[in-house]
Amino acid sequence: MADDRPLWGANPASDGAIKMMAEGLQRSSQEHDVTKSPIFQEVVKHLGDQRTVLDIGAGVGRFTKPLAKIGCTIAALEPSSEMRGYLEAMIQENHLESRVTVVPDSWPAAHPVRVEVALAAFVIHFAPDPVAFARAMEEAATTRCILAVHVDPMMQFVQDIWPYFHPDQAPPRMAVFADIYPKLLAANIVANVEIIQESHGPRFRDKASVLTMLASRLDITEDAEAMARLNKLIQERQEDWGSPQPRRAAIISWAPPLNA
Repeated sequence: MADDRPLWGANPASDGAIKMMAEGLQRSSQEHDVTKSPIFQEVVKHLGDQRTVLDIGAGVGRFTKPLAKIGCTIAALEPSSEMRGYLEAMIQENHLESRVTVVPDSWPAAHPVRVEVALAAFVIHFAPDPVAFARAMEEAATTRCILAVHVDPMMQFVQDIWPYFHPDQAPPRMAVFADIYPKLLAANIVANVEIIQESHGPRFRDKASVLTMLASRLDITEDAEAMARLNKLIQERQEDWGSPQPRRAAIISWAPPLNA
């Protein structure tokens, strides 16, 4: 039976939510060796002599930094000005200015980019048209297009508590592999798919920050009574959001048509 709940699209997050996500992603990168990730290894496997990579939705530079440190030249595309601040600070702190060019744009980008490998890790979920997103990757990459896509539902805690605040509305959900891959397949994008399990994404530890993020997702930031109710739920159910578990992800990897 099809899941007809509405999908979260490319809705802009508040600056506070972006700041919290960036800090959480930084902690995640510090706690895990990204070079051991199958996603990172898939990129490295397809590098050619130029060693050029497009990192779509680069965020704080989770993949940009280690790829630059092994000698890659990176076009790090990031639409969020708040997130770009963290990305640019990372580049300066690690003296990677000669290796990384920050592209302040959404995807597909306004200006063409040409690289060996185009990587989009956990960002196609927000694309209004996943096929157009993937086709633009094919235009950019000479050797390989690589998508990392959530398999297990994300933001489950939001869905679980949604009825407390919007009892007459179905909770929105983030698109996952089962939503995205059939569209790519129907568009004749033939890819290798590997299902992995790893700990990825931000780590949220501060209750105040979690309150900000969840209130934004629940659209209750202007409702004092609802905010108080949410704060109580956060305290009562910390085990549901405070102890992130490894989740499944899919690595979708294919050669662009000219090289297929």
